[in-house]
Amino acid sequence: MVPLKPLTVSLLLFFWGFPSKALDETDWHNDAFLHDEEQHIIQRRAINDNEIRATALQIWNSVKDLNVQYDGITHKKQPLKLFTENQRTLRLDPYFTRLFGFYSARLGVEDGCVRSIGCKEAQNRFIENISQNNGPISILYGFLSEKGIINGKIKDFRESLKTMWFEPYNRSGGVLDSSGFEHVFLGEIKNNAVKGLHNWMRMYDEELGGRFVLTRDGNYFPTAKPAVANVIFTWNGFPKNQGSTFFMKKSPAVETALYTLCFMARPGQNCPIDLGSFQLNVKTFAWTKDKGLIGTAYPEIP
Repeated sequence: MVPLKPLTVSLLLFFWGFPSKALDETDWHNDAFLHDEEQHIIQRRAINDNEIRATALQIWNSVKDLNVQYDGITHKKQPLKLFTENQRTLRLDPYFTRLFGFYSARLGVEDGCVRSIGCKEAQNRFIENISQNNGPISILYGFLSEKGIINGKIKDFRESLKTMWFEPYNRSGGVLDSSGFEHVFLGEIKNNAVKGLHNWMRMYDEELGGRFVLTRDGNYFPTAKPAVANVIFTWNGFPKNQGSTFFMKKSPAVETALYTLCFMARPGQNCPIDLGSFQLNVKTFAWTKDKGLIGTAYPEIP
């Protein structure tokens, strides 16, 4: 456990009482986690839905969409591909992709980040990179400061982000094999099925390597200019039959900021975000045994 700075301590106190469910959307009714009727919903400090929508839109517009082309939208080729062939050399965020190799997808196997100094350094670089001035995390920090949710400096907020996203925990009942970051952005394997994996860059990299296979036409929203998708696939030979929902062209900085906003403002509830021409909800849930850590996060297609 990393030493907690003052801002981190205040955030954990703020998180106390957050509703928390099972750590994957498919586990909510299967594993022995808290149920809705057993949860205590605590009102966030005077953050209303309109403020969430306005902040989310600022975050959304702070970074331009990446030039990603999805073959799955056209449904014209067999076998199905999520990304078009001319996207085979797309340049991904190096601070993000550097983290891929440290994690084991199999739950029950200790993640390399638990004991790796190199991984800790990569995590630090990732947080520093997404926290640049006037970027998505900077916008989020300003909003939370204005609302009185946090009162430290941006460097303290970065430490809190590292804790809530990267602090390892035990999802399988054994070793430290999971974290919010791994589950949401990279994906995991549990009971011979895929859990989490809500990030297009990870899907792109895995499809390029032949490990991610689209098995059915996806659902894209909105129809005219898709920004969110739900796709059904296999990964490393294991299925995710209910599919994964993800933002289609956004940077890890935008996604991290949106998910963190909703985790702090509407954990375990519908978090309404405004994306300009349309609105949708984001769902986030805390890790059951430590409510200051992220369990899962993903957008919902209306």
